[in-house]
This record gives sequence, C-alpha cells and structure tokens, in this order.
Amino acid sequence: MSYSKSGNKIKQKNIKSKKKKVENKINISFIRVFLLTLAAVCIAGTCIAVGVIKSIIDDAPDISTINVAPEGYASIIYDQSGNEIAKLVGSEANRIYVELDQIPKYLVNALIALEDERFWDHNGIDIKGMVRAVFANLQAGEKDEGASTITQQLLKNNVLGGAKTYKRKIQEQYLAIQLENTLSKEQILEYYLNTINLNKGFGVQTAAKRYFNKDVWDLSLSESAVIVSIAQSPVLMDPIKYPESNQKRQRIALSKMLELKMITQAEYDEAIADDVYSRIQEYNEEYNQNNSSVNSYFVDEVILRVIEDLKVNKGYTETQASNLIYRGGLSIYVTQDMQIQIVCDDAFADEANFPAKTKDYAVQLTYRLSVEYADGSTKHFSEGHLEKFFKETDPKFDLLFKSEEDAQKYIDEFKNSVCNEAAGDVVLAGSGPVFTEQPQASIVIIDYHNGHVKAIVGGRGEKSGNLTLNRATNTYRQPGSLFKVLSTYLPAIDTGAYTLASVGEDIPYNYLSGTPVNNWYTTGYIGTATVREAIAHSMNIIAVKTLTSIGPQLGYDYLISLGFTSLVSSFTSDDGRIFSDIGQPLALGGITKGVSNLETTAAYGAIANDGVYIEPIFYTKVLDADGTLLLDKQQVSKRVMEDSTAFLLTSAMSDVVNSNIGTASGVRFKNVKMPVVGKSGTTSNTVDYWFSGYTPYYVATIWAGYDMNNPVKEGFHLRLWRAAMEPIHVGLPFKDFEKPASVVSVNVCKKSGLLPVEGLCDQDPRGSMVYSEYFTRGTEPTEYCTTHVKAEVCTVSGQLATEYCPTSTVTSKVFFVRSEPVTTTDIIKDAQYELKPDTPKCTIHGPQTTQPTVPNPNNNGNNGNNGNNGNGNGNGNNGDGDDEPEEETPIPEIDFPSNIFD
Repeated sequence: MSYSKSGNKIKQKNIKSKKKKVENKINISFIRVFLLTLAAVCIAGTCIAVGVIKSIIDDAPDISTINVAPEGYASIIYDQSGNEIAKLVGSEANRIYVELDQIPKYLVNALIALEDERFWDHNGIDIKGMVRAVFANLQAGEKDEGASTITQQLLKNNVLGGAKTYKRKIQEQYLAIQLENTLSKEQILEYYLNTINLNKGFGVQTAAKRYFNKDVWDLSLSESAVIVSIAQSPVLMDPIKYPESNQKRQRIALSKMLELKMITQAEYDEAIADDVYSRIQEYNEEYNQNNSSVNSYFVDEVILRVIEDLKVNKGYTETQASNLIYRGGLSIYVTQDMQIQIVCDDAFADEANFPAKTKDYAVQLTYRLSVEYADGSTKHFSEGHLEKFFKETDPKFDLLFKSEEDAQKYIDEFKNSVCNEAAGDVVLAGSGPVFTEQPQASIVIIDYHNGHVKAIVGGRGEKSGNLTLNRATNTYRQPGSLFKVLSTYLPAIDTGAYTLASVGEDIPYNYLSGTPVNNWYTTGYIGTATVREAIAHSMNIIAVKTLTSIGPQLGYDYLISLGFTSLVSSFTSDDGRIFSDIGQPLALGGITKGVSNLETTAAYGAIANDGVYIEPIFYTKVLDADGTLLLDKQQVSKRVMEDSTAFLLTSAMSDVVNSNIGTASGVRFKNVKMPVVGKSGTTSNTVDYWFSGYTPYYVATIWAGYDMNNPVKEGFHLRLWRAAMEPIHVGLPFKDFEKPASVVSVNVCKKSGLLPVEGLCDQDPRGSMVYSEYFTRGTEPTEYCTTHVKAEVCTVSGQLATEYCPTSTVTSKVFFVRSEPVTTTDIIKDAQYELKPDTPKCTIHGPQTTQPTVPNPNNNGNNGNNGNNGNGNGNGNNGDGDDEPEEETPIPEIDFPSNIFD
C-alpha cells in the first residue's frame, strides 16, 4: 500500500469521482433505512412484548381473590388418653399446621440462607439474584440455578402450579410484588413453611415428626438444616433414601448461615459434627415397625361413623365428608383403649388360641386377574370365574384350600387357561391372590357404663387394606342360642310372666308348623327344669315354649329396644317370599339377616348396666382445623328393663359359666379373681360359635366361624374370649355385681317354683329340691308346692303298693307330678321319679299271694293256702312257730342320681 503524495492524490480523486459519490449515498441511505427499520422493529417488538406481558399479567389471578394459605391437612385420631394413634392423609394433605413463633429460628434462617438470602429486603422479586442466576447458568451452559424468592415459591405451590413456562414465571413475579403489599413477611414465611413438600409430608411439623419423631420447635440446628435441604428436590434430597445428597446440601446451608452470620463458628462446628443421619435411619426402622399405611379395624369404623354423622348432622355429601376427613385437618378423639386393643391383637395373633392347622384350618381365596390380550383388548377375572371353571369338572370345588401352595396350583391352571403369555398376552399390574385364614373370628369390648367401645378385632390374620371386611361391626351372622336370654327370658321376666324359678318341661315339642324342636344335646330329654336351669344348660324346647307363651311380638319389641337394627318384621325377598323375625324361631336366634357382633355386645351390656342401654360409640368429639367443635357425639341412653330383671339374668348367666351344667366354663379366669357371667351360642351344624359375657368392668362378645358358612370342627371361641378378657382385668380391684333393693331371696322348690313343703320337697329321691332363688320383689311365690306328692311303694316290687301288699313291705316314697302330659317313649331323664296315672302297681302281691311263704323242708305235705291245722296234709297252720319264717325278699335297689343333668 502506497502512502506517498502521489498515492494520496489518486485516492482523493477517486473519492471525489461521481461514481464513488453515488455509491456512498446509496450506502448511507441503506444504513439509515436499516437503522430506522431496526428502531421500528425494536419499538414494535417492545410494544408487542409489553402487550404480551400486559396480556399475561391481565390473565393472572386477581390478588384479592387468591388464597396462598396452605390447604389440605392431615386429620389426626387420638385415643382415650389423647395419644395420637393414626393419621388420615388425602392427596397433598399430610400436613400439620404450626405458627411461625413455634418454628425455631435455626430453621427459618436455614431456609432463608439456602433459598432466599435477601428475603427480608426485596419486594417479592430478587433482581440481584436473577442477574446472578443468569450468569451462573450461562457459565454452566444449562439452567442450573434459579432465582425464585420464597414469595414466588409460595405462589407457585399454592396458586399457579403447572409446568414451568414464561407465562407462569411472569405472573409469578407480578403477583409476588402484589402479595408482599398484602401480607407481611412473617405471614408469607409461615404459609410457606406449612406448604413445602418435604417428601414424607407437607410442612415442617410433619417432616419433623416423620424424620426425627419430634415437634418442630424441638429441632436442633443440624436437624433444621436437614429439613430445609429437602425442599429443593423432595425425592432426591430425602435424608432416608439419599442421605449423602441431603448432607451435601445441608453443609451448604450451614456454611451459608455462617457466612451471613446467622450462626457462630461454634454452632457451625457442633452441627457439622452431629451424626444426624444415623438418628434418622434408626427412627425410620422404628417407624416402619410400628406404622402401617393400612388402618386398623377400629380406625376404619371411626372413619365410617364420622362420615355418616357429618352427612346426617351437618348435611354434607358423601364426597364432602370424605374430603373433610382426609384433607380437613380434623382432630378426632376416640374411645379406644390402646392397652386393651394390644391385648386383643396379641390374643388373635396367638395361634394357640385357634384350632391346630392339622385339625381345622384353611385359606379362603380372593382372586383378581386382568389380562391385556395381544389384540389390545382387556378382560378382568375374579375368584368367581376361577370357581366356575373348576366346578365344571368338580361340582364340590370351593374356594377353601389347605394351604396357599395348594391354592396356587389352581390359580396357575386357571391363569394359563385364559392367558397365553407366549402369544403376547400380558397380565396387568394389580393381579394376584389374597388369602384369608379360616376359621375366622371377631371380638368387641365395651365399657358398658358409658357405651365406649374400647377395642375391636375384625378378623384373624394380617389386615390387607383399608375399609376391608370388618367382622366385628359390619357382618351379620345367625346368633343361635345366644339370643335366648335377649329374645325370650329377658321379656318373660321383665313383664312378670316368668321368674327364674318358673318351671318348664323339656319334653318332645313341635313348632306350630309341626316341625319338632330339637335340643343341642342328643341323649333324650331332661324333663322338668327351672328357667335358671334352662338358661344354664341352654335348653331349646323350654326357650321356645316360653317365647310362645309370652308372644313372639313381645320378644321382638324388646330386641328392637336393645338396639338391634337388622331384625325385620316383614321382608319380601327378590323371589317374592315373605320373611318375618316375629315367630317362634326367634327364641333360638332363627332370624332373617343375622346380627352384628357390635350390636349384640351392646345388648348384653344393657343387662350388665343394671338394665340401661347405652348406644355404643367409637368417638366422643371432632374438632375442625381451627380447633372449633365440629361434632359432639350424643348417645342414646334409655332403660330397657328393670334393674331387678338385669340382676336376675346376671345371676342366671353366672351358672352358664360356673355351674356343672353350664355351657361356658371355658371362659373362667384362671389367674384373676373376678366374676364372669355370660351366654354361649351355637348355630345349626356348628357354623357359628358365640359367647357374650361381662364382668363388673367390661362386656365382650366373641364370634367364630368360617366366612363361607362351613361347619367349624372345633369350638375355640371360649379360650379366645378368655385370652382377650382376662389380661385386661389384671390389677383391677375386685368387684361383684350388686343386688338391687328390688330383689329378694326366697327358698323355693326346684320342681314347682313354689314354696317348699317340708317332708316332700326336701325328701325328693334325687336329693333336696329346696334352694334359694332371687325374685323381683312382689313376684316371689306365696303358694306351696303341689308338684311333690307321697305315695306308698311296695319294697318287694319297687312299684306302687296295693291293698294286697303286706304292711311290712309298704313304705312311703316322694314323687313329683309333671305339669304336662308325656306321650313319648323317648328317654326323659326324670321319668323314673314321676307319678302318673299309669304308674305301674305291684305285680308281685295279689289276692292269691298276700302271704308268700317258703316251703318247710320238714313237712312232706303241701302248704295249702287255706290250711288250718299243721297235720302235714297241706292244711296245717304255719303261724304256730313250728316252721322257720320265710327269708324276706330284698327290696329292689334303685339308682337315684343326685343330679338329673349328670
């Protein structure tokens, strides 16, 4: 390149040339147009951007209408002592609200240091933080750091949600500025700390409880830093599953706190040295052992009852009530005594209380199978399909198996018949069997003084889900003989129609339909018995006769007053048949739908409670999230029988347990001195076993049987009842059932129920029939026994004496006269003591055998019947002492047992 003068002149000439001038003008014009266009575009872009931003802002929720307060709180269930026993959690509702002044300063500062260090200074958005984030992300080459303030995060969590978009971000920033003009910094912090997702729950109180088993206000510095470190990524920063990741962030939080002078060096060193993650793992193991996502049978029942009461008392719909329970932050106070519940659970977990698996054991199959076929179609199968499949070749096939392994063979065969996995068919998730141990059982224990249900077990074996079959409350079984006291003897005694001394005849008897009434024992009939004996020995015939006498309608009415809701006065089935529980079978528990364990327990509790029925309840009150009373459980309490009736039945049922003719001696306590009374019950073919009994403290009912109504081979209900009830009485002061002033005691005859006659009732060949009995004052007998009579018996024949029996062979014997005629040849145990019109008379002595003698070996003549002189020709008089007297024929030996029930 030339820089000489000649060179410069040439350049100047070129510049000044006409062509060059035109080119320069064009270039300048182009630049001007470009700049003007660029400016226009910028202006237009700015206008558009402003318009878009304005549109986004206009589309944002009105600050006056949004609510950033956290919604959805876990409901807590507390036992009778106020201890938390369960938490009910719905979607995003595992949260327990705490106020800011309950949250330690350590935790608040750790959050601010880690998430928003200029929180106290900015107006909702952090410009400096945004710039820093932009440069940090540019350096990293990806979005590695955010700049959302705590205020923005609160809006994102509680209002905006959704995916991360520019629109949401602009609205978030806009609303953050407005929100800080509406709420104080403290309120924003409080809402945020109760909102954040901390993986095992929402909010810092829930996290503190779950990770450390502490209230949030008890957290240390190191623990607080662990909690806030989870917020960035709740799953990946979980200190249980990913302790290393959480610890890295915890150290960042602590370092930042030290940098911002929120903590001292000594506090920092102490927090760093704290082995906090070992404590988290230790408590997690304990938590997993003691907690389950499956609620107990008791909690299931509480949920159902609170929902129902919210619907009835507050007008909620089913959905509203359910949402409130699982997301409303309710405090539900229940009647459960956890110590009693633990005893019951242990009793049901002990295999020794059930039949041996070699004797009476099975598993019942419930089965679900969903198959997606290769052609894209889907089909669902259940245990019903499986049962139908195998019944085609085996009509006796059922869903009970000796073991799970045995059942699996059938499951595999059925699955292979409907699903060809080799051809591309796929078994969908959720398919598989559920096995239920059989025979099953349930128990309910109530404090009958106030109706509080203390414990229930709804089934044997591990509970597989929530709101599953609850045999204690929601299944209905035939009660059998358990109903005799409630349906028959209670109304009979309470109305004064019968007393415990009233006698009945256990002899052949038919229903009005002509069908015979059968006893549970098969060795004939007992004969005459009192109501007390009929209760103790559970005699069917006397029960049916008694209900027939007072009228089945009366028995039905008393049962309704005792709280039974499943009885029907008239019921028409789908096929048009009409059923009614108002009939003679009611005496023996023959009813249409059956009864629940819970209602049966409450009914027997009314007897234990001196005749006052109190509705059983599972909870006492429910508070809403603000602590305001939402439900105050009101109970039905009413007198359903006289206190004297209650005491008389208690006395009679004591014999069921304690007498040698009782049917429930197996419930007697072995190591605790405490009175136990009750009534057992068994249904036809031993399908159901029951026992309902009580002490001066609690009433409990046990049911045992197969869910599918198979016969139970071995009754185990009595030992299971004792296993649950005896331990809960250990340490309780001894008490007895108090006799009310309305009850008197009178000596009566056991065979008539009347006042005893000396020399008759106490001379019964079976032993004295005089005993002391309780009566409602005013119902005690005033007449004397006419059942016992004396008759002369020939000691030679053992039959009734006639005028031909020598006086030396005649003696008096006490008999009884039966109140009902017997026309059967069946065995009646007391028949040999009965005096009847056709009782045999002496067949040994007659007109020709008044003086039977033994022949004289020294007399060659015949001893004529009419001989007058001892001349050896058969006509001699033997009364002169010449011959030795005839040896007396011994009295026939009759076995008189001391008790007709033996």
